[in-house]
Formats: sequence, C-alpha cells, structure tokens
Amino acid sequence: MRKLLTIPLALGLLVVPAAAAVADQRGTAGEQAVPGRLVFADEFNGTAIDRNKWAIHSNAEADRCLGNKGNQQLEWHTWDALSVRDGLLTITARKNNPEPGYEWSSGLITTGQACGHEPPNSFAVRPGDYIETRLKLPSAKGFWPSTWTWNGNGSNEQDTYEFYSDNHNNLYLTNHQDGGGSCTYRSPTDLTTDWHTIAQQLGPDETIWYLDGKEICRQGPYAGTGDALILDMFVYSKIPPEVTTESMQVDHIRVYRAQ
Repeated sequence: MRKLLTIPLALGLLVVPAAAAVADQRGTAGEQAVPGRLVFADEFNGTAIDRNKWAIHSNAEADRCLGNKGNQQLEWHTWDALSVRDGLLTITARKNNPEPGYEWSSGLITTGQACGHEPPNSFAVRPGDYIETRLKLPSAKGFWPSTWTWNGNGSNEQDTYEFYSDNHNNLYLTNHQDGGGSCTYRSPTDLTTDWHTIAQQLGPDETIWYLDGKEICRQGPYAGTGDALILDMFVYSKIPPEVTTESMQVDHIRVYRAQ
C-alpha cells in the first residue's frame, strides 16, 4: 500500500471549553499547521511487527501485563493477533481461548512501560508532540480500539481516540491530566466504512484533536513525561461481540516533534 504523508490543516470545527463536551460540524478555513520533525514512525512495510519498536506487555494491564478484566476487557494480548503485510498492520481478535480465564485473544502494542519487556528502541512522547494514526476501524460490535499514552500510573494518560464499535459515529477524545478535559465527536457518516487519520497535538498550552486534518476538539494543556505510546484493539465486556473474529487495520502511526 502506497504511503501518503498526511499534513493536518487547522480547520477548526469547534473550540470546546468544558469536559465531556460534544463537538459539532461547523468549521472555517485556516492556515496549514506543520507538525514538526518526524521522531517516531511505523509504516508497517515489513512482514512482521517490529519488536525493536513494540512490546505487547504493558503495566497498564493488571493481569500479568497481558490482560485486564477489571477494565472491561475480555482479551488476552498475543503476538499472533498482529500481522503485517502490504504496508498494513492488521490486529485480529479471535475467540480462541488463548489463556485460562480468557476466551478472546487480541492485540496491544506499546513503545514502553512494558513490565521489563521494553523494546530495544523504546520511545516516550513529550509535551508538544503530534501523534497521528491512519487506520480502518472495526465494524462488528463489541470492540474498543484506541491510540493512547501511558506513563505507568495513568496520571498523564492521553486518548488520541477511543472507539466503541457498537456506535459507528462517535469518537471519544480525552486528556486525563488534571485540567485536561474531553470531547465526544459525532461524525455525520459511518466511521468504519473508510480510512481515517486521527491525530492529537499534546499541548503544551492546549491539547487539540484532528480527524482527517480538521480540528474536532480542543482542551487543556498536557505536561506529561515518560509516556509510552500504545495502540490496541480491546474486546469490550459491556457489549460483548456476537462474532468470533474481527479485525482492524493500521496504515501508519507517526509522532512529530516541534523543531
């Protein structure tokens, strides 16, 4: 798959002053925003996940760093859930009983905070970084993909997006840091029918989210340190799947840093 470098346009839909606000569709043209220099990227051009960049263990996961039923997750994370081909990462959830107590396997990849399994080229985001994921979201209900950051205790967590696949129109965008805030973005179209680029500017003065180059949320500052970058497809226990397998695809994930 040919890779296209996505440069976001500062097309503001709505500046949202309060936590848990809902962004609307209004927008005006603005100047082009240049993210900065590329400091981390995976274009998934190989034949397997790059274990020099990624681990599947995370200290965000309470059960041996590979599962977290207390967080409404049904899955156990495995390398087998991750495949790379034709420039795409495919994360596949399967109801295949991978571990006692877990009926589902699926995938989480992290650049650090990996319970002693840190990849050789571990990476942490900084205030001011711009995180961008281009992906095709799963459509069957019961799945909960996200790109997010984790510093080891959750105090700086940033959700570039959370998506619950029973609702094909909503993205949940959250800065969990004190003084942060969140938005629910309601798309006028089904988000699972096409590829989308979802991005987040991590402050330092404001946190701003973009969908396909258009601003969709603006919240408080971010001042985190040591935050690993995580991408996953959880299986959601509150609305369990009716299928036995489902996949999502990722074209790339990139982090830009101000010059």
